[in-house]
Amino acid sequence: MVIAHRGASGHCPENTLKGIEEAISIGCDVVEIDLKVTRDGHIILMHDDYLDRTTNGRGEVKRATLDQIKNLDAGEGERVPLLTEVFERFETSGAKFMLDVSNAGFEERLVKVVKSFDFEDRSIFSGSHGPLALIKSLDPKLKIAPSFDRASREGVAKSLSMGADIYNCNYRTVSRHLVELAHRSGLQVIVWVVNDTDEMGKMIDVGVDGITTDYPDALLGVARRFVD
Repeated sequence: MVIAHRGASGHCPENTLKGIEEAISIGCDVVEIDLKVTRDGHIILMHDDYLDRTTNGRGEVKRATLDQIKNLDAGEGERVPLLTEVFERFETSGAKFMLDVSNAGFEERLVKVVKSFDFEDRSIFSGSHGPLALIKSLDPKLKIAPSFDRASREGVAKSLSMGADIYNCNYRTVSRHLVELAHRSGLQVIVWVVNDTDEMGKMIDVGVDGITTDYPDALLGVARRFVD
């Protein structure tokens, strides 16, 4: 799986419709997007807890209303999209999404949105362990991929204990042995965030199932060389 990190964020503003469109157009399997909630309860695309880095606004996301956030520039004239806008825009594309949840408190709302668009089979929930455990309890059929900063046997065991479908970890300590262990345990393996083409090749060589990258076009090129 070629997974576009925050959309094609190496070329477009992250977590925007433009970045998602670019990722889908070049043939990505999955688009990873980050989710936060506004003060008035809307689920939007945003990685940081603060608006400062990715928009021309300032302050905490949770203290701003949707109207306030919609007036901000998310880069190159793009606006911060709602999750519902993403699903509406790409509903017929067949695209799959990795929904990254780092904050608790809106899990039920998120699952409701996913189900309202019939995106259950097109969604993977990644991120913090607490929210993902709750999401899995709300519907065991939903796919979760809890994130780990280091690849380890303990991480594989933890993923299994959570009922995870995917072992999702930083690529730097991944080995063929660990990938094989995860596969024997019934888990797919996704690594993040790989932007160097040599490292992309190494990850493909050790047998990972998916790679998250800011440069999906580069990863597609590397993957084609392995197929050829």
